[in-house]
Amino acid sequence: MTDFEPATVGLSDPGVGAAAREPAGLQTAIRRYIVEHGLQPGDRLPSEAELAAALGNSRLIVREALRALDAVGVLESRAGSGWFVRRFDVAAAARIFAQSLAFHHRALLDLLAVRRAAESRLVGTLVGTLAEADLAVLEELADRMRWRAGRGEVFAAEDAEFHRRLLACTGNLVALALADLYLNVVREMYQRGLPRPEGEELPAAAAAHGDIVAALRRGDGAEAARVMDAHHDLSEKRIRAWMERQAGGADAAGAGAVRDAVQAALLWPGPR
Repeated sequence: MTDFEPATVGLSDPGVGAAAREPAGLQTAIRRYIVEHGLQPGDRLPSEAELAAALGNSRLIVREALRALDAVGVLESRAGSGWFVRRFDVAAAARIFAQSLAFHHRALLDLLAVRRAAESRLVGTLVGTLAEADLAVLEELADRMRWRAGRGEVFAAEDAEFHRRLLACTGNLVALALADLYLNVVREMYQRGLPRPEGEELPAAAAAHGDIVAALRRGDGAEAARVMDAHHDLSEKRIRAWMERQAGGADAAGAGAVRDAVQAALLWPGPR
């Protein structure tokens, strides 16, 4: 790619030129260029100097627009090489989406609802598609969960790996990104007061994972979906009960504590 014509990004269209002089307008013009030129992940954009000349703006403002597109996962900068269309990355997509959800008061429950619907629907599509190696790994994870449950231990790592592997096998990267986001948020929430599974929920949750794999082995997608949905029901009841206790407790700051915990988990995940 060597040439960059102003008309290809819409600067000749009425009303577009003025907007393209602002960072937000420049972002729109650059996105339009990507679409109209059929650029695919890994393709290089024109240089900042070429973009600035074509868009009638300074390199500083063009760079600001490019960095904004980098921040939302559209572009990436490679040192010494320029700007490129970014390849889809599950982790990056989840981080960006997480930040946009941080101030949504129902973020945790809404994420759970979407994850529950996606997994319950997709698990049935795996019937007849899983390799023996995939089934063996899932069975091993389920066995480890049952072993930990029998000792009264939580098994968050095995649980998360089980669900990630299932969704990865479906090939649905969007569902995987959403589930990964939810799992990461819940992990953070455990550090901020969300109760972990305990008592009878531990063996019930562990058994559910084994039942899902058994149903997939039998070719019973409907049963796998039913067990998955019931498994998520346990999680939702525990989370809702905790949120209701916080909101209705003697401490008037309880609801605020839940809100702050969700925001922190979405905006600032990871070790403190």
